[in-house]
Amino acid sequence: MSFEVFEMLLNSQSLYFSRFDKFDDHLEGGINSKNFPSISNELRILDGAMNSCWPGTSPRGEQELVKMQETQHEIASETFQSIFGVQKKVNGNAYLRNISSWLYANCWTDLPYECQAMWQLYGSSGGNCRHETGCEECKRTVGNSVCIETNIGAILDNLEFKEGFNLSIQKVEYLDHRLTKFSDNDLISRPFFSKALHFSYENEVRFMLWPDRQDIEFSYKYNKSTRNEEGSQVLHIKDVEALIGKIILSPLPIKVTKKIIDPYKDPCSSKLGLQDSLANLALREKVKSLCVRNNVDIEIVESDLNQVSTSDCYTYAGAMK
Repeated sequence: MSFEVFEMLLNSQSLYFSRFDKFDDHLEGGINSKNFPSISNELRILDGAMNSCWPGTSPRGEQELVKMQETQHEIASETFQSIFGVQKKVNGNAYLRNISSWLYANCWTDLPYECQAMWQLYGSSGGNCRHETGCEECKRTVGNSVCIETNIGAILDNLEFKEGFNLSIQKVEYLDHRLTKFSDNDLISRPFFSKALHFSYENEVRFMLWPDRQDIEFSYKYNKSTRNEEGSQVLHIKDVEALIGKIILSPLPIKVTKKIIDPYKDPCSSKLGLQDSLANLALREKVKSLCVRNNVDIEIVESDLNQVSTSDCYTYAGAMK
């Protein structure tokens, strides 16, 4: 996360849960294509209309009228199980369009090591800039972010849970939305803990909040569905120091790192001192100062991406520490 986000976390002593429909991934909260008939009977309604058994069509006799009414009743009665209880399939399209507006997530990466892609994508908005002169966003944010280490137990022990909300924690699975089909029971929550294969580098563990309510309506009638006006949720942290096990400082910006490394490239020169030169000292001071202001004592370490290749006895000794 950027330093600004980390600063807000410490100052507010809270975890921020984003609403699903605010995520960049437009497939968040959506179902797989093969599961559409499990939630919506729009195809049956269209078929019924084309075969003269739906309102607005004219039956050609009493027997046909009875059959039409039976079909209409059957279609109108079809239901599916959802995270908000039983829903009618005639409202399925409205459910698919609106369900993500009722769900909130706080996301973590489940890896035993740092990930360069995560530094670039979540550590700073200018992280992918490769322009020789850089850009303003790059100058402001690159090399100015942190990674915080924790575990699920520490989070659960130190979060104040919100009354009137449910919480579920699951590892996200990555799949092809065109090819995968869930069982009807899985449709209750599994879609909300799955993402497209293209995001598999995230190795996400997701904390999901949703209102503990049964009065939320999804209606096929235009603009009749219950609307959610709460754009996010925030849960208070009881003990920030107990929740965060370690703070990892981001590597320096690529252009800065290049300037530091270049003098060490002479085949005759030693890389002694290079490891220390790559330390993000300015950020360390900012993080230390922030921790002191918030009265927390948390271990701060340099990024493992600062490793220096072994080329002499000094770098060998450093690597063996």
